[in-house]
Amino acid sequence: MCDSVCDPIQKPEDCCSSMELPVLKPCIPIPIPEEQLLDVIDKSKDWAIMHGAGMRSKANFNPDVMQFAPFVLVPSSFPRKEFEKAVKLQTILNELMHKVAHDTDFLRSTLANTIQVDEFTGNLFRIYEDILKTCSNQRLSLGLFRSDVMLESCCPESDSGPAAYCCWKQVEINTIASGFGHLGPISRELQRPSSL
Repeated sequence: MCDSVCDPIQKPEDCCSSMELPVLKPCIPIPIPEEQLLDVIDKSKDWAIMHGAGMRSKANFNPDVMQFAPFVLVPSSFPRKEFEKAVKLQTILNELMHKVAHDTDFLRSTLANTIQVDEFTGNLFRIYEDILKTCSNQRLSLGLFRSDVMLESCCPESDSGPAAYCCWKQVEINTIASGFGHLGPISRELQRPSSL
């Protein structure tokens, strides 16, 4: 059995793929009869809305209507070693985002074409330039970033069969879509056996 897992920059085929993945016990017995599953789903949706996991539809906006935010009934396990690597890398990514955000020449040259055709980015860039004009001596800034990572599951087979995962991959870094941060704790509560 191999203890090591690959770094995010390694190719999956260079990773050790014969490792055990701990399995979290589900909060409901699986498989579950369809009638019982449908009842759990309905109760989960109600619980989500009543505990703040709600949102309004952009497509059919109605100020009097809320819908539940997407969620899963049972949690997924994420290996501690991979989680710790993601946490360690996060400070480096945060510093990179900070340096990019404060490199005006780089942003102007990189976004020159985009701000001409994308109204949203153009408006953000105009706000950025207005802030530069009025607050150029501001010494402190705050960045709110959300990194989305996923486990690589398309791993090469080893002698012991297919691997559950190889390593994690950075999916995206959100600098604007940092809302819904409260959904993490609410999802955890929703997945507890006593919630429903």
